Amino acid sequence: MLIKGNGILNKEIINQVVMKGNPFDKYKQGYNLQSQNPLSSSFSITKPQFTSLENKFINNFFRDFFEQLSINLSEIIQKKMVMELSTIEVLQFSEFVDFIPNPSLVIRFDIQDSLTVFPKTVLILDPYVVFIFLNLLLGGRGEVVSKIKEFTKLELHLFSVFFVEEMIKIYNKMLNTLSSQENRKLGFLKLDKISSEAALALVIPYTASIAKIAFNIRIEMLESGANFILPFNYIREIVPQQKSIISTSINPDLLSKILKDQTKILSEKNLSLSKVELVVELGKTEVLFGDLLNLEVGDFIALDNKINEEVKVKVEGKVKFLGTLGIVGNKIGVKITKVLTEEESEEY
Repeated sequence: MLIKGNGILNKEIINQVVMKGNPFDKYKQGYNLQSQNPLSSSFSITKPQFTSLENKFINNFFRDFFEQLSINLSEIIQKKMVMELSTIEVLQFSEFVDFIPNPSLVIRFDIQDSLTVFPKTVLILDPYVVFIFLNLLLGGRGEVVSKIKEFTKLELHLFSVFFVEEMIKIYNKMLNTLSSQENRKLGFLKLDKISSEAALALVIPYTASIAKIAFNIRIEMLESGANFILPFNYIREIVPQQKSIISTSINPDLLSKILKDQTKILSEKNLSLSKVELVVELGKTEVLFGDLLNLEVGDFIALDNKINEEVKVKVEGKVKFLGTLGIVGNKIGVKITKVLTEEESEEY
């Protein structure tokens, strides 16, 4: 059975797996109602946003975080488990909490040593991911469960020890690296509570601004989405004061090198992404003005180049290469046959 989506099960699957007395029944709203929420499309000039440099850092930080977490969790269950960053979005908590995917497992964290007014963070997971993880952890084949049931205390304890604590360890290790580089305290995570009750997420005020870190999980035959909800101001706390940083490797030596060479790296990156005009000159000729006026559809104009002769490739109006014409896919292409030196370029 293949279940795919953003932590959202279609109606057929829900009808198959939801049994009488399902602990998730009270949250039947479903995440797909979010598109009907007027708040989700509203715009406010006071709505906070990350700067482009903050966005670069945050994206790299969480991309590295999920990559490392994937490696460690795969080693624990002895099966490939992939977690990849999807999107990072800033919104009000009310725009998210009323539409928590159903069913869900809510994991709540405390943020320690932080200046955040509401020091709480929540992780929203598809319970099917949790059931498969536990099945593999206990030596099973990772089958998708046919029924949704309440998690036992033992299941939640095992998940806490082998998944959540591993996640906290990697996250806090990355913060430790940043903290040592910046000589300042950052907010570390500590597990608070795990439950299948959506109300567990109601520890952040409705009007508070949050950063929704959406990521995808692939494990065995299941592909699903998950959300990591962090206070907006807290995310800004962890961004280094060197706003132009472009990497968040947890290796301190590599981070130091990047900070020292950031100007060079950024300038080289910008140069490599710059666009230049490249023109291929097939040939040229001269015609009488009278002949030009008499040209009709179907007439041919002979150029000075022969069909097998090399053509000139100009970069910003200057001949830099010679090449021969050919076909690339369904387009005309040029095969470079010679790179001209500065002196040779001047001759053309």
